[in-house]
Amino acid sequence: MPDEASVKLFVDAFFREKWRDIIVVLTRRFGPQHLDDIENAVQTAMVRALDTWPLAGIPENPGGWIFTVAKNHMLDRLRKLKRAADSVPTVTDSLYPEHSDMSDWAGPLEDDTLRMILVCCHPRLTARESIAITLRLICGLGTQDIAGALLISDEAIRKLLYRTKDKIRRRRFPFELPEPDEQAARLDRVLQIIYLLFNEGYAARTGDDLTRNDLCAEAQRLADLLLRSQMAEKGGVWALAALMAFQASRLPARVDGEGRLLRLQEQDRSRWDRRQIALGFDLLDQSMSSSERSRYHLEAAIAACHAAAETYDDTDWQRIRSFYDDLMALVPSPVVELNRSVAVMMTDGPAAGLTVLQTLEDAPALKDSYLLPALQGDFEARAGRPDLAERHYRAALDKSENSPVRAFLADQISACSIG
Repeated sequence: MPDEASVKLFVDAFFREKWRDIIVVLTRRFGPQHLDDIENAVQTAMVRALDTWPLAGIPENPGGWIFTVAKNHMLDRLRKLKRAADSVPTVTDSLYPEHSDMSDWAGPLEDDTLRMILVCCHPRLTARESIAITLRLICGLGTQDIAGALLISDEAIRKLLYRTKDKIRRRRFPFELPEPDEQAARLDRVLQIIYLLFNEGYAARTGDDLTRNDLCAEAQRLADLLLRSQMAEKGGVWALAALMAFQASRLPARVDGEGRLLRLQEQDRSRWDRRQIALGFDLLDQSMSSSERSRYHLEAAIAACHAAAETYDDTDWQRIRSFYDDLMALVPSPVVELNRSVAVMMTDGPAAGLTVLQTLEDAPALKDSYLLPALQGDFEARAGRPDLAERHYRAALDKSENSPVRAFLADQISACSIG
């Protein structure tokens, strides 16, 4: 019989991997207007699993078990609503197409996941509402992670999610694919969501792991679905897929055997996934067949420069800086400028990089991010000023909630003290 700790680990992992799929199936069954109740039902099922499985054992099909409990909870909830007010429509199985009860369910629901994202990108929602609700319901990210992705406060995210669910409930968005022309109109938001999902997997903001490969793989899978749809005529779809392939190639080398963060210059490039790199170059080439040039084209080109370099010293930093200059002209933002500062530092030296970072110190979007002070610490250390580097690293440590990042920053602080 599994103990409570092992069951909790199993449920946590299952929650990460299958949350999206169960949410999507229940939404297809009961309708997007019940998103809040659906989310509560799945959470209730997870809590019940934590209470039940240590005693009864983990069932053979945990996905089917969770789904059944959540579905029954939803049906009970809707019956109560019906009894409380006849004006509330009863949602029963007969009102929706019959689907599997998930007794044999064991995989992602590809079509429905993408459909759900398109529903969440409805034109009646703002871009920020679309992104927040999708990252929560489809990607299973917590409010803290979503706040970090959107560069706003946790409290603002909680209020935003509440308002968005209420808007979807009141306006009864249909769970169906929009017409092709409307799909194209929603594409920019869809790509932004997929990219944010990948970034959260590539550099997790919280938790004990630096990366979440499941989120990166899901983002790549969704992009592949787009590549096989009519939306593939847009070059940005191919460019984003290329960018994620290049970035995903580095995942095996981003930590050492003990889970410690490795910077780009410290990574063993023989561990980079050459198949992902080859895929990235192929997708980037395909993206050029369109006359469109998006931010994803420029970011993929930057990633391609890193992928093409045999060693860190071979990196064409001048070309990367040029691409960042173009990116700033296309989509100026503090985050782009933050990344550009590295290329400036590598081409013109630490003092030039620090000058760029100084212009970002009052940027609200970076106020709660550890990245700005961490880069300031790195640049100061390169400039031979360990006392200033240590001060910035300590400021970065105060802002990070990811364990490998905190361990890395602590190591840098120790190195500055020794120096």
